Amino acid sequence: MLVALDEKDRIVNTLELASSDFTDLSDVFLRCPACKSQVRLKHGQIKLPHFAHVSLDACQSFSENESVQHLTLKKRLYHWFKADHQKVEVEYFLSELNQTPDLLVNDRIAIEIQCSPLSVKRLGERTETYRAHGYQVIWLMGRDLWLSDKMTVLKENLTYFSENAGFYYWELDLTQACLRLKSMIHQDLTGKIYYHTQTFDFGTSDLLEILRSPFQAQRMKKLAVPELKNLPEFIARQLYFQNPKWLKIQEKYYVNGENLLLTGEFPVKLAPLGLNPLTVKFDGVLVPDFCQIPSEASLIVNSYYQLFLAKFDGKTVYPPAFYKKI
Repeated sequence: MLVALDEKDRIVNTLELASSDFTDLSDVFLRCPACKSQVRLKHGQIKLPHFAHVSLDACQSFSENESVQHLTLKKRLYHWFKADHQKVEVEYFLSELNQTPDLLVNDRIAIEIQCSPLSVKRLGERTETYRAHGYQVIWLMGRDLWLSDKMTVLKENLTYFSENAGFYYWELDLTQACLRLKSMIHQDLTGKIYYHTQTFDFGTSDLLEILRSPFQAQRMKKLAVPELKNLPEFIARQLYFQNPKWLKIQEKYYVNGENLLLTGEFPVKLAPLGLNPLTVKFDGVLVPDFCQIPSEASLIVNSYYQLFLAKFDGKTVYPPAFYKKI
């Protein structure tokens, strides 16, 4: 943790202290802002200066095991927001939520830097608690949670949606000192994902405006996608090895008197995240239950799915706003 309370209940923020100030803290009784138990300053050669609980009893609001990556990213983003003249507080304990966002911007925007996996259940609880109390939460992912060729359930639930960006995802890269926006995320029938990438170097633009950019009017993007070859062979292989996902799809075809392997050319081989075009004709268009997409957005997402299925040319992907206009 990067903050503590002194004897007069004033916040001591290590990100605002000079090196000489750390010596002055050696005789100060410091406490955790959440549980109020004693903490001590740790000032080593590897990690940033930080506070740790004296007692081994776990504090529910602050982690004792934050990585160098996590602590350093908090520091970089804290100073980036401050340079843009935003009001920003690091590890500000929200007592009514019993939660501590990594950064709190302009009193209502919670920035969570997620560098390690967590359960989807816990992610959903934390997200819903912020939302229920009127906070907007933005999850920014560290190295272990960057997008790869395939999606996981956790990463799907860390994905956002807007009409200008489609399904989008934020990544933080400490080594390259940049923030990445991966947008227009689509998935083919083999599970491989495709996306458009924008990179923003730390400190070079207004960070809050960058985080708002998926909802702002902008130049229309497009994403060329390769032709998906040997799909029948791929499906046959999945069924042979009894892949649960494909067995479930095969069952839908069987119940409806069809053979999945004899359907011929599939009209859509690529689809927005969460849409399985092979089962649409049986289930209708089902909006995914991703926890970063609030229920009020479900009609917009559902409309996008319908328009995509009707208008996608099989070669080039555009944002949802494009399909809404044509």
